[in-house]
Amino acid sequence: MNRRFLYRRCDFLFFLSVCLAFGTTFVAHTQTPQANQGVIRLKVKYKSGDVTKELARKRFFLIKGALDQNKSLIETIKHAEVMSRECYYRGKGASEALIKWLKEGDCESVYCREIEEKYVTGNEAVPEFKAAYDQGLRDFKSPQLARHWLTVNLRADIRDGYYNLKQQAIDKLIKQAEVSSGKSVLSIMTDRKGTAYFTGIEPGVYTISNLLGSETGQSSVLWACEREVKSTDLAIAMRRPFTLSNEKDPKVKCEIVERPLPTCDQ
Repeated sequence: MNRRFLYRRCDFLFFLSVCLAFGTTFVAHTQTPQANQGVIRLKVKYKSGDVTKELARKRFFLIKGALDQNKSLIETIKHAEVMSRECYYRGKGASEALIKWLKEGDCESVYCREIEEKYVTGNEAVPEFKAAYDQGLRDFKSPQLARHWLTVNLRADIRDGYYNLKQQAIDKLIKQAEVSSGKSVLSIMTDRKGTAYFTGIEPGVYTISNLLGSETGQSSVLWACEREVKSTDLAIAMRRPFTLSNEKDPKVKCEIVERPLPTCDQ
């Protein structure tokens, strides 16, 4: 075995050892959770009559500080009034069919669910959708494109005006919370089973709230709940969900405001 071959072999082994060491360090870094971070598995449900349901597709916010520290914010959100979805759309002259379509999907805008063909051409056709579809058919000459792009032919206040109205109110409350706490507000949206996760949280005490009451059948429910976050990982959080409900739970420190939805002017 000549000297040049030995040098090359040594160089290769050195390179291989460096790669293995780097790879091990990288895998360990990416797979090991941060030891000083916490996780909250949020579960939200509500009781309507004798039936308990999960609160799906609703946004919740994580605000630094306990309920007492966020007292001013909580008083603000407890007295905040936002028009109900039905009252908003009735005020905009929406058809009964559109109001029904929105209610069935618990939608705040027309973007929250697919507009199926039966809602533009069938017996269940929504007048606003059909008019927008017909306009698209004239523009695109294609039924598929006309249905896919019909939202562009809807009036802005019908398309997403209610969502924007609520978002403006939420943005003001988030700004108040961030000024008061000195920390950014995190947000998540529950899935169809009313579950969501806050991850990578600095340990401490937090307030969890939806900021504006969420519509739940015939009422709206506002939560402002205190939660201490400790260093943990997702596996532990999965076994210990933080559950919010409109029923009082002595183990959960919450302020809950439940109001009946208003009767809308016809």
